Amino acid sequence: MNYTSPKQIGDYNKNQMLSILRERGPTSRVELSQILEISPTAVTRNTSILLKNNIIRECGSKVSIMGRKPVLIELCGDFCYILGADIVGGTIKVALADLMGKIIIYYEEPIYRNMGAHHVLEQMINVLKNTITESGIPKNKILAVTIGTSGIFDPGTGKSMFVHFLDGWEDIDIRKEVFEAISIETLIENDVNLDLIGESWKGVGKNYENILYVKLGQGLASRFVIQNKLIRGEHKIAGEIGYMLPGYSAEKEKNYEDLLCNDAVSQQYTDMGGKNKVISVSDLCKFSDEGDAIAEKIKENLLDRLAVVLLNSVTVLDPQVIVLGGDASSFKEREITRLKQRIEQYFPISLNIVVSMLDKKACLYGAIKMSLQEAERQIAGFW
Repeated sequence: MNYTSPKQIGDYNKNQMLSILRERGPTSRVELSQILEISPTAVTRNTSILLKNNIIRECGSKVSIMGRKPVLIELCGDFCYILGADIVGGTIKVALADLMGKIIIYYEEPIYRNMGAHHVLEQMINVLKNTITESGIPKNKILAVTIGTSGIFDPGTGKSMFVHFLDGWEDIDIRKEVFEAISIETLIENDVNLDLIGESWKGVGKNYENILYVKLGQGLASRFVIQNKLIRGEHKIAGEIGYMLPGYSAEKEKNYEDLLCNDAVSQQYTDMGGKNKVISVSDLCKFSDEGDAIAEKIKENLLDRLAVVLLNSVTVLDPQVIVLGGDASSFKEREITRLKQRIEQYFPISLNIVVSMLDKKACLYGAIKMSLQEAERQIAGFW
């Protein structure tokens, strides 16, 4: 984006400063000048405005072997707050965080799917309201809430394009309903997008610029970051690898999501006479580790099929790292080794495959990150 007016340039620099202070913590003006590649005078001018409005504060000095000790500045975490919400799978997760991204309150409860889509919406709104009330923070200090959920949403309008979460969910204008209920700027985003944003921010992806994130569980989907940019595609469905076909065979009516998702492995286990209760890929891995031969056989078949999907993806994207999330985060070293061996039979490069370190909270961290970005946009109105 090109900034031409002095105000636009100043606003951009101040927002960049806020982001740097949030990620680095206490930082000197000299360091800000070096990182942003702007003059010390510009840094002083912008930090003076931020100090005056209590958005940042001075917090001591940095050790120096010669000359005057540089004064450190830090973000005032309590200047404002944000909310992140994750309504995916079987639970609603909500977190209230400060401007530093530090979680102040976390709440989680089961989703009551049998009550229908509108009841689940009301349930989520009540959890958000209760979190705000419990925090004791004035609502006008909470600048944004981001909600992560299944489905593809237009980032501009928030309108659902298609959903595989709950019957009737696609008919609800979630952003509008939540905003009218709590009067806080509301954003809605696909849960897998937020998973990747969360992993890039706080997880195993934070040291990489090119990431392929694959989520296996209720469905199968991926997302990717290229040069630190989330790629959405023309129709906002880039990464929907669950629609990949295994080829023309007896299973030609099924795509890879139909073959690898939780419901599929559960049905396969039942059909083969399994005695345990397997409702997810995580369960399958657990019982396989305990010596269940049927679970082991299904898991090996699942890994071989997943390897094909990953191979097809990496030949197009060539990522630095593949991050496995959702129920695939339960994979251990032997599962990762099998995936690599299968892929490397046909691919000339050894792949870096890791599992999510955020487990089932990647989406929530992504929602917090997106809300922080929206809060920083709004903060420009305070100076």
